[in-house]
Amino acid sequence: PSSFTEAVAYIQAQYESKNKSPNKEIYTHITCATDTNNIQFVFDAVTDVIIANNLRGCGLY
Repeated sequence: PSSFTEAVAYIQAQYESKNKSPNKEIYTHITCATDTNNIQFVFDAVTDVIIANNLRGCGLY
């Protein structure tokens, strides 16, 4: 990749290619690791997805 955008797309494609279950969604958040607000947003989003998936698996969501 010769640009930031191409590099991000390449890395995202690498992760998505590992998904063996088409029913599972992959959420991509592009952020700068030095921006604590962005990192907090990513952690909060991941937490929400994990909790929702677990509740859905138990029939509670």
